[in-house]
Amino acid sequence: MEKDIVLIIDDSREFTEDLKLMLRDKFEIITADTANTGLELLQKNQVAVLLLDLQLPDIHGLDLLERIHNEIDPYLPVIIVTEFDEIKYVVKAMRLGAYDFLSKDFHVDLMKEKINQALQQKRLRLNISGLQNQNMLTDDSFVFASEEMKKVNFEISRLANLNFDVLLSGETGVGKDMIATQIFQRSKRKDKAFISVPIRTLTETLLESELFGHEKGAFTGADRMKVGKFESANQGIVYIPEISNLSESIQLKLLHFMQYKTITRVGHDPRKGEINLDVQVIMATNDNLEELINKGKLREDFFYRITGVTLKIPPLRERRDDIVPLANYFLKKYTAQFINHDYSFHKDVLDAFLEYEWKGNVRELSNSIKHALTYSENQILTLEYFPSIRRRKSGLDRNIQFKDAEFMSSYRDFDNKIKKQYFESLLDTFDGKVSEACKIAQLTPQGFRKILKQLGIER
Repeated sequence: MEKDIVLIIDDSREFTEDLKLMLRDKFEIITADTANTGLELLQKNQVAVLLLDLQLPDIHGLDLLERIHNEIDPYLPVIIVTEFDEIKYVVKAMRLGAYDFLSKDFHVDLMKEKINQALQQKRLRLNISGLQNQNMLTDDSFVFASEEMKKVNFEISRLANLNFDVLLSGETGVGKDMIATQIFQRSKRKDKAFISVPIRTLTETLLESELFGHEKGAFTGADRMKVGKFESANQGIVYIPEISNLSESIQLKLLHFMQYKTITRVGHDPRKGEINLDVQVIMATNDNLEELINKGKLREDFFYRITGVTLKIPPLRERRDDIVPLANYFLKKYTAQFINHDYSFHKDVLDAFLEYEWKGNVRELSNSIKHALTYSENQILTLEYFPSIRRRKSGLDRNIQFKDAEFMSSYRDFDNKIKKQYFESLLDTFDGKVSEACKIAQLTPQGFRKILKQLGIER
């Protein structure tokens, strides 16, 4: 295991040599006897903690502290170690972001403890930085009853106990965000950061900076160093949905990270070492990745890396035992916002739910219930408040069947029979409301009533 690097900036050679002897069993120690040499070392090394003297030959320690936090690393813990422990220096150092202030007559165990505490604080600040821009993926409960999802549930628990990067595969709206959240909540990383990256909202340059961070001056507007999502999520999980939208350059950087668990920020100085991280990656896609390889949109080596551990979530139409439990769950969840919570589904609605294809999967089911509750005029939700399902049930494919004898009639009689059954079925679906039925038939109310009269349908 690599040791954390501690940089000592102090012009007393004797003091720095003593500190090196005291700390080298726990940390890798590098030293500088001037502020400018210290700045060069900070540019070349991934320094974890800085021990800083105030009286330096070229720049005052407090001015150096301000410059480091403004120009190099705002999260670098700095412990002031000096003989000049006057209160005015202590107060100013703390205002400038120093982690602690010690006089040079410290005990070695105290120094080790302070360094360890500073490292913990840095990790916490990085996690908080990442969490501030993070939206929780879902606050929904994980509801299922089907055998298909029982198998998925088992796989979630198994993957949560492993440390592998995972690809979630499934159609849009099938519940990939929910599965990613479940893996996190059941894992040993559950008390650490869980950060989702909104790929579609970012350009390639911004996405690279968002994922991996950037150094000061890396591009126009980069006026200070930025910590990326991977650093912020150290010891936690980064979730990347819609990975098929990643550019080739991002695929390469992500491939490197998944292989070696190291990153470099945008604008990285090649003299500076890579940053080692402990981050699990969960990715998701609703695309056929092999087709994307054939189209040149996905690198083949990236494909084989990310598909090593894949969990496929079946569409809702292939796990119909989940439909009613999910519908009841969403109904209860959304009616909690109403004064009167006593809403229920009409039996015809639940029957229709079970027959419907749900091409938008769980998301479509959830949104359809929201829509029904918004426009319902009573507490029993009937089919009239579910337009997409209602349109399907009004079609001729399932509701109109004919006996062989009926085909032994004239075309005009048979045509009238079909039309009559169509319009009667349409009116039955909408409880006789012409204003609703005419929208499906794409007729004006006047035209609709005229056809009813011609067909002898009285309503």
